[in-house]
Amino acid sequence: MSPSGLNANEYPKPVADATGSDMPPSGLEWHIKNRWLFLLDTLFDCTVGVVAALYYRRTPRTLEAVLATIVTMQTLNLHRQSQILVAAFVFMLAMAFVFASPVFASPVNLTVAYEDVTVSLLSGPPVSGTLVSADAGKIVIETKAGSVEKSAADIDRVRFANKMDAQVPPVQLLLLDGSKVYGTRLTGKSAGWLLKEGSGGETTIPSKSLKAALLKPIAPEMAGAWQAAILETKNSDAVIVARPTKTLDRINGVISQVLDASVSFDLDGQQIDIPMEKLAGLVWFQKELERVKPTIEVTVTDHSVWMADSFTVKADSIELKTQLGQSVLIPFKKLFSINYSTANIRWLSEIELLSAVADKQIDFKTPVASLDRAFLPRFVVGGRTASSTSPPGDRDLYFPSPGEYTFRVPQGFSQLQCKVERTDEGSQRTNLVIEVWQDDQKISEQALAHDVDFIEVNVALKPEKKTKLVVACKSKLMVGTEVTWKQPRLKR
Repeated sequence: MSPSGLNANEYPKPVADATGSDMPPSGLEWHIKNRWLFLLDTLFDCTVGVVAALYYRRTPRTLEAVLATIVTMQTLNLHRQSQILVAAFVFMLAMAFVFASPVFASPVNLTVAYEDVTVSLLSGPPVSGTLVSADAGKIVIETKAGSVEKSAADIDRVRFANKMDAQVPPVQLLLLDGSKVYGTRLTGKSAGWLLKEGSGGETTIPSKSLKAALLKPIAPEMAGAWQAAILETKNSDAVIVARPTKTLDRINGVISQVLDASVSFDLDGQQIDIPMEKLAGLVWFQKELERVKPTIEVTVTDHSVWMADSFTVKADSIELKTQLGQSVLIPFKKLFSINYSTANIRWLSEIELLSAVADKQIDFKTPVASLDRAFLPRFVVGGRTASSTSPPGDRDLYFPSPGEYTFRVPQGFSQLQCKVERTDEGSQRTNLVIEVWQDDQKISEQALAHDVDFIEVNVALKPEKKTKLVVACKSKLMVGTEVTWKQPRLKR
């Protein structure tokens, strides 16, 4: 046996040289004499390495294992390739660096498990194929006809093959940036909150991000009261108590801690523990956050919707960055869709309400809060008050009577588009005037005559200005004044 442990018969046969020596040739001499075999051997090793690196470039640990196997193959041939081993090893290290490098790997972001992707465009037919790369600015799709690149400005949404979960988790969190996140349980203190996911995982929610939490599903007729409780302007936290009469009461104070079975609440300096079964939700006092950057809407299979300023693609997930700087990692197996149109369109229902005022048809000597709310402009879906789970694009702004709805135009948006149509079917109708104001200046006025069913509204706006939508009536009778602003939206 040779010192290396290999059988001596495996050495190249002695070849007598010009001096008559029959000593075995050195590795270098052998490679010179068998250069074609050496080149073929090296080419094979390189090909295996390149193919392995291309296939495993997203998982460096697997790549390292493949490279180690190739190096081991070279080592077994040490007796005849000793001089070239160093060069081969250096080549392997260089190949590992190049193909495992994030710079090289970035163009390919998804595994073949996500080939079935459909991209809906704002105009034109959809594009289907394999998603090659994606970020906040563009996507690249590999189709049967070749590679197709689309800018974010042209994209409506990217739809993955994953299906939505059949059950919606009971706890719903509303974040300041507009995100809506679902889970099975919320716990924590003011320093930070922990949301238990249906899949068993956990998501950390920074305290500065949380606006409200719906702790359990509520009846559809209570959705309007829940929305009103969230929008109520108070300089304190609040617990929302569910009454047996299917009404909600807001109690202001300070939320100290949320446990599995109760909520610790500071009420006028007195610390009390409220059983979880008595609560419908929680509201935190936070400074409202105005969305400045174009935002991408990412929908997860558990029905959560994250609003992201940007995202990057990882090996088997995407990492979102929110406006408040929070990082959220979503596995591809839980990704339902990426909606780019939110960067180009903002539904009015997503924008913070500054005020809503109604011209009362009846004046009571003793104010009745529930009747006052009944006349306020509000968002509806299919004629019923919109719930917090209703998609923003499905919501219409309903005016039960003449009144005003005020908001502030986000930065970057400059166009209001919608259709204003009558909702009453009675024979008695009143002439109405549809107005749009910015600050104290009227920028649009259109008549909605009694015999007209609808008008189109398309008004140029100035960003960051307080904007007021007005339904006015000059008649004192005010019969047949109900109108709906159909899916009002702002465009860039």
